[in-house]
Amino acid sequence: MKNLIFFLLFATVTPLFAQVAVLEINAGNHDRYQTPVHLQVNKPLATTRAYYLQKPGSKKKLPAQAVDAHTLFFILDSLPAGTRVTYHLVAGQATPSKNSPQIEKKPEGVQVRVGNKPVFFYQAQEVLPPNTPSHYSRSGFIHPLYSPAGQVLTDDFPVGHTHQHALFAAWVNTTFKNSFVDFWNQHLKKGTIEHVQVLDTQQGPVAAQLKTELRYKSLEFGEVLREVWTVTVYPFTDYFLFDIEQLQTNTSADTLHINKYTYGGMAFRGSREWNRTDSAHYSNRWHILTDQNKTLADANHTHARWVDASGQVDGKMTGLTVFGFPSNHRYPQAIRVHPDMPYWCYSPMVDGAFDIAPGASYQNRYRYYVHNGSPDPKIIKQIQTDITEPIMVNIINR
Repeated sequence: MKNLIFFLLFATVTPLFAQVAVLEINAGNHDRYQTPVHLQVNKPLATTRAYYLQKPGSKKKLPAQAVDAHTLFFILDSLPAGTRVTYHLVAGQATPSKNSPQIEKKPEGVQVRVGNKPVFFYQAQEVLPPNTPSHYSRSGFIHPLYSPAGQVLTDDFPVGHTHQHALFAAWVNTTFKNSFVDFWNQHLKKGTIEHVQVLDTQQGPVAAQLKTELRYKSLEFGEVLREVWTVTVYPFTDYFLFDIEQLQTNTSADTLHINKYTYGGMAFRGSREWNRTDSAHYSNRWHILTDQNKTLADANHTHARWVDASGQVDGKMTGLTVFGFPSNHRYPQAIRVHPDMPYWCYSPMVDGAFDIAPGASYQNRYRYYVHNGSPDPKIIKQIQTDITEPIMVNIINR
């Protein structure tokens, strides 16, 4: 078992030689198609070198990418249930893909594309709309998020909820130094969240990766948490697929208590066309569907492995499915789905309070599937299976 690893679980394996190794990949009980694989190894990889996978006797080269010294990414194109395949890992260049994810740094933040299609913009610079009170100033979130057809799926500083920001995370009801602190509702002037720095960006044939650092700040006591987002974008254009890994560390000398409450956590604020409060732009109501077949009428405060939000934008259907990972706190997490306004979030505090002690960390991971049209049940099932029943890889060194 020492050579056995599970995709995305980052178990320890025997050293990988930089030049050549053999990978035995087992599909398990499910068909695999376009599956992102993260391979964790002991012996350092050269991040400046190109790699590829090749079946014995085949001329086809499958691109692989060392995103750091111990992590190799590749996309397994297809593998039927109950079958295995052998690849040689080779140090060398595969044919570049026209759909390789790209990162462009700008003064305001970071633009991410796949091929020539924009996927999202990460807002690093503090922003505030005209004629808006200064306490609503915000940075450290993703907006806009685009569909593959170019529609804008998210809203920022929305009418009626100025403190919400597309793809964002925040705690609501917390206690720190025996005082109430709310990092979500900025108008209460108790707390806020701000971007600190871009830690790293990289791009390659398999993925683009963006690492950013944020600060959770009590307006009375100062910094409470540092948060790192690691956003990994995969090279798909029929739909978009990316992960957000969220790592919070308590940098203070006091425990942050996240109290039992009705909402808070990793959130999605949907299109202004779905916001009935925004009379200038509203056109239709959004739809919610979860893995438990819950809808907008009954999804609130249920537990969900995935949640899809969809509706019409610019006259065409589009949407976003967000998947949690089994390693997440209280997986499958409770969700907050607002009955009228187009926002929802993964909210583990619905099930009770929890703490982040000084020096302790809190970590979650989510996968985002952005689709044209209505959600595709086949793709959703495939992504969910890859997360909860990952493929197996056996590494044989030479």
